[in-house]
Amino acid sequence: MVDITPEFRKILNEVGPQNEKTREDILPPVKKNPKFVQNEFTREAYQIASHISNLRTYLLSVRRAYLNLSRHSIGSVKSTGSASTWKNQTDQPSVNTLTDKERDEIDLHAKTIIQQCLDRIKLLEESEHVRQNTHLNNPLSMLLPTALLPEEHDLLAAHRSSIIWLLNMKLTEVSKIQKDQQKARIMKELAKRESVLYKPASKSAPSASPSLIDVDSEKDIRNKTNSVVIDGREDDFEESLSAEQKMMLDMENVSILKELETTLDQVTQAEKALMEISTLQSVLSNHLAVQTQQTDRLYAEAVATTERVQEGNLMLTKARQRASDARKGILIFLILASFVLLFLDWFD
Repeated sequence: MVDITPEFRKILNEVGPQNEKTREDILPPVKKNPKFVQNEFTREAYQIASHISNLRTYLLSVRRAYLNLSRHSIGSVKSTGSASTWKNQTDQPSVNTLTDKERDEIDLHAKTIIQQCLDRIKLLEESEHVRQNTHLNNPLSMLLPTALLPEEHDLLAAHRSSIIWLLNMKLTEVSKIQKDQQKARIMKELAKRESVLYKPASKSAPSASPSLIDVDSEKDIRNKTNSVVIDGREDDFEESLSAEQKMMLDMENVSILKELETTLDQVTQAEKALMEISTLQSVLSNHLAVQTQQTDRLYAEAVATTERVQEGNLMLTKARQRASDARKGILIFLILASFVLLFLDWFD
């Protein structure tokens, strides 16, 4: 057998440079972005879902700092709750502490974002209702080139209703996260308010002069207070105090009262924010329940329509089968009749 390997290699060397593989020939074709859609409804739904997901991530990232009410934490990092930066905060390291003002800003902007997402979801729902009513009330729309078949219309309505239901469910979950955080904050504020009454006297009046806050005087006051509490003689206790001791007690009382008033204001603001988010949570829950019923109804209608279409296709298949059998019977009859006529004509 003749060896033609050298000739084969020569041909490869001649043809190879002309047909070099390019990147397009080696790599698979570039796939389009699956989230890039031409449909305006689906595009808006993607944007709303993205906002809800970003808000959820941000709330969970600041949860530890949000519930950390200590004012003396080392290495605290401030975090702003502005609406323009809350989305970018998810990529930053977790903060350790927040001020009460920053917590209030987080509550306000979280509520605003939740309300805006709810309004956009309602607009989506209204646009879908308009489309369905236009399809049902305008028979001429069926003549358009883009008109959908009845079963396609029912499936599309069920699909979009499911999208709206999913957005409502995700938004309700995020609202519940924010509500739980605010509730936990109020509980900690109340616990902190109660603990203020048990602070040592030396921490309650930090601005007093060293001559007033002296250990011996403080011990003397405490001993006298205990004896008065046991004996029940408040008037004698007040008379036994010196002017400096009375001044120190007054300063302590003012400091404790000021601390209690500040804590009370914080708790009041937190309770107000909690009531607002609770109201919004109730609205979301009711809207989700209504949307669930509507989605179930549309899904049942789509399933029923699909079953009717399948039954219709089966009936058409059977009808075509019966028509085919009838045509075959008629054809056989005509052929037999023709042979009979030919036989009778030949017989005559």
